[in-house]
Formats: sequence, structure tokens, C-alpha cells
Amino acid sequence: WWRHAEAIARLEALWRSWEHLRLDPATGTSVWLRDHADHHMNVLLDADAGPFKYCTPERGHSSRLDPLPLVEPPQGLFT
Repeated sequence: WWRHAEAIARLEALWRSWEHLRLDPATGTSVWLRDHADHHMNVLLDADAGPFKYCTPERGHSSRLDPLPLVEPPQGLFT
């Protein structure tokens, strides 16, 4: 997981939000689960679109990324 910048950013966001919300004795944990953990874990573990989609238990890490779509700009737009 540490080879994926998106995973690092999302886990850091989870940790920071947890540190803030855990101090709320009323609904902090519930808010964290609903608004942060559920969202980021769904993205991280999405086998079709998550940052680990090309990694497998058999082969391990894969740094393969789909290229971003590109439409050539009109001639002369950038000089």
C-alpha cells in the first residue's frame, strides 16, 4: 500500500479526521465512520477503480496506471 500515493493520502486523511473526531464524545465516532471511513475504504478497496486495482496477491504490487485521456489542443493555443 505504501507504493500508492492515493492510498497514502487517503489513509492520512482518515487518521487526521479520526484524531479530530474521536474527541467528540457524542457522535464523533459515528460521524467518522459514516463520513470518512466508509467513503475512503470503499474507494481504497474498489477492485475496479481503486488504487490497488492492478495489484494481486499472486503478483504483488503493480505500478501500471491507465493513461489519462488526451485531446490535442488547437494548433497555436500554447506557444
